[in-house]
Amino acid sequence: MGTQQQWLPLVLTALISVFASSGFWAFINKKNSKKDATNRLLLGLAYDKLISRGMSYINRGWLYKDEYEEFQKYLYEPYKQFGGNGVAERVMQGVQSLPLRSPGRYSEINKDNRTGRKF
Repeated sequence: MGTQQQWLPLVLTALISVFASSGFWAFINKKNSKKDATNRLLLGLAYDKLISRGMSYINRGWLYKDEYEEFQKYLYEPYKQFGGNGVAERVMQGVQSLPLRSPGRYSEINKDNRTGRKF
């Protein structure tokens, strides 16, 4: 038991030295800056996709219900939760104001390629 008490101050001193050292904090800062760069990159890619796809819908003047749901669920909502800016919000407002068309973007699968008739 006496031996354990002798090691305790030594271990505490070593731990305090490691946490107080500039190398340890440099390691933590480098790890955080790498994470920040990754986050900025993801945010930038999401921004580009959201703006380009949203503007294509706005320029077209309408969108299918499936397109709207996917745009909102998989692009806009995660982008907003991730800390996106107001430009994407304006594009989303424009997309929300567009008329929706049915039956969906997959309806072309049912067309007969020779006559253009639907089955």
